[in-house]
Amino acid sequence: MKKAYLIHGTSTRDDDWFPWLEKAARPAIELDRLWLPDPFAPQQVAWDQAVDDQIKAEDGITLVAHSLGCITAVRWLARHDVKNVGLLLVGAFDQPLPNYAGLDEFMQGSVDYRQVRPKISRATVIVAQNDPIAPYQFGVAMANRLGAKLIVRPNGGHFLTSDGFTEFPLALTELKRVAGVE
Repeated sequence: MKKAYLIHGTSTRDDDWFPWLEKAARPAIELDRLWLPDPFAPQQVAWDQAVDDQIKAEDGITLVAHSLGCITAVRWLARHDVKNVGLLLVGAFDQPLPNYAGLDEFMQGSVDYRQVRPKISRATVIVAQNDPIAPYQFGVAMANRLGAKLIVRPNGGHFLTSDGFTEFPLALTELKRVAGVE
């Protein structure tokens, strides 16, 4: 069984399509949905500590992340000596959002993608052109920096329950691909 971890954004581990994905991935993939402190008022240091506490830094794991969890996942990769990591990022961005100044502090600091890329075996970034939260171009740029497969959907918003995403078959397909269990 492959080990995977889900890093949510400014929601909770029990929101959106996350519980569905955990169930749907079994038995091939054991997906742990992480607990992050103060998800609606996130602090970079606290989130970094929380993911460090919950993700065992070992080769061959898979990281699934949504929204603010995407930069958190990439920062985790930058901090740890791991290889052959699968990476699935949904609604991804790695720069401050135009309409969410409250997250600017969380977004401070840059990631050296040249250091991160060699640690990744397979990566996919999924974005929607009608995302009202994170401009999809931010996800496109992040996919390019990661050398990831890019999936751009015309519709999907930010892939939240309010956008109709309590289940997300495309995420399951891509999770299996990046985890190497397709």
